[in-house]
Amino acid sequence: MIYALYGAVTCLVLVGAAAFLFWPALSGDAGPGAGGGPPGGGFGFGPAPVEVAVAVETMAAEPVRLVGAVAPVRQAVVAGEVEGRVSELLVDEGDRVNAGDVLLRLDTTITELDLDAARANRAEAQARLVRIESEVRRISDLRERGAVSEREYEQAIADRDAQAQTMARIESEAARLEELIDRAEITAPFAGEISAVHAELGEWNARGGDVVTLVDLSEVEVTVNAPERYVGQVEQARLDGVDVPIEFEALPDRYYGKVKAVIPQANPQARTFPVVVQVANPEGVIRGGMSARVLAQVGDPVPTVLVPKDALVLRSGRTFVFRAVPMQAPPGAGGPSDAAATADDSESGAGGGPPAGSEGPPLSGVEEIEVEVGNGYGAWQVVRGGIQGGDQVVVRGNESLRAGMPVVIVGVADIEPPPTPAADLPTGRRSGRQ
Repeated sequence: MIYALYGAVTCLVLVGAAAFLFWPALSGDAGPGAGGGPPGGGFGFGPAPVEVAVAVETMAAEPVRLVGAVAPVRQAVVAGEVEGRVSELLVDEGDRVNAGDVLLRLDTTITELDLDAARANRAEAQARLVRIESEVRRISDLRERGAVSEREYEQAIADRDAQAQTMARIESEAARLEELIDRAEITAPFAGEISAVHAELGEWNARGGDVVTLVDLSEVEVTVNAPERYVGQVEQARLDGVDVPIEFEALPDRYYGKVKAVIPQANPQARTFPVVVQVANPEGVIRGGMSARVLAQVGDPVPTVLVPKDALVLRSGRTFVFRAVPMQAPPGAGGPSDAAATADDSESGAGGGPPAGSEGPPLSGVEEIEVEVGNGYGAWQVVRGGIQGGDQVVVRGNESLRAGMPVVIVGVADIEPPPTPAADLPTGRRSGRQ
């Protein structure tokens, strides 16, 4: 009982002390607060500091993003035309080669021996042909004098022709062996990069066996599937030679290409038409298989409003933008009498704001505007709703704002300049990187 009574008395003392100390702030008897807070200062909070940016309005058509994949403009699996053991492998994956560079050599020892034999046979046949031709000339002279029969002359001519045929066959065999030796050096058919090596040093490479896969990345093709309602405009862009902007997930720069072809056969399930866009790639930074987004615009240009993405606030599945509007200062704020009345409070730090009558940012209010979000352009977003070009929208400090709350604009946010959506489909621009 004694301990319980002691505890109750202690609680009453503490409550009484708190009431004595803070009663002026709670009852409002302390007079107008300083620094934009509620009257009496005490536990009052001043307006929230925020940063703003200006919404931008421009004319743009409906933007469309088509996702596709990158493929080299040329790709070939280089194969051997002759069989043989791989004696030299001169390239590796990732190597860049020029047209005509040797990729691989096959062992030609046996073929060279056969060629030596064929050359010897050719020399022997040539000598025999020379002797037979001399015999034909001699018999021809005797025939004119009637010293030999017609049959002997015809036999000499037949022997000469047979030897000439033998000579031609031996020469053909020698030429074939020489060609086999030449083709034992497998060369690059065009300039490009080695994406795969299929042969190994010392293994037997059959005739027609794969050696390397060679890709040409000096230009790449991006294939996207365009909905059928856009096919006419894409075909017109191809005829006009319009530069189409393209973005790659793995690359920071934006590139431009031209529509090379619109495939006439649609995908029967999706009702989309493959569109091939050709992009110059002189530095080879665009790689085969990369994911790409082809940007396009369709329809007539209409007014479009952009705000920084930081201005968007998502709550309960809805998207809002807080627009800053001018707000009247509270009565008596900044006057001389108010400054005198709150001088003591300012010196003691009451109110938490700047001294009354001092220079400071103007007081503003905020409106909560629900918007519909469109396409994004870098740090900016298309919005449709109550926001107009030139409106000041809150981009910093908007997480805890509510409609009608007082705010103080402390600065303009440093955001990259807004791109105009119309720039996504430029004209007169050369293909390549921007």
